[in-house]
Amino acid sequence: MRTLFYITFILTVFNSCKKEDSNHQVMYKVTVIGGSPTYAVKYSSSDNSTATAGPITGSGWSSSTIERKPNTTVFLTLEGGSGGSYKMYIYVDGHISAEERMDDPYGPKTIEAVIPD
Repeated sequence: MRTLFYITFILTVFNSCKKEDSNHQVMYKVTVIGGSPTYAVKYSSSDNSTATAGPITGSGWSSSTIERKPNTTVFLTLEGGSGGSYKMYIYVDGHISAEERMDDPYGPKTIEAVIPD
């Protein structure tokens, strides 16, 4: 009887331990590589809604770090305006997960990345 109690106790403990999904750190970045443009961006926020920034007139823009769950898709859309060339980046846990170049007037352009397990 005592053995059955211990087995039940151990199984209960192991079943109550669930694997925690670890969130990943996502950051978006745009670098102007030509011209003096005015532009705007849209990107996936932490609650999976769309955040916007702009008009931006500097030589680059980057978001704050956003936590995202594994196996979700994030995006960055650059909407050019007054001419220029850009590099767009999505960083996941400090590493480039997606990048693309865009030259006005060929926008808007969207890049996506899937957050890993």
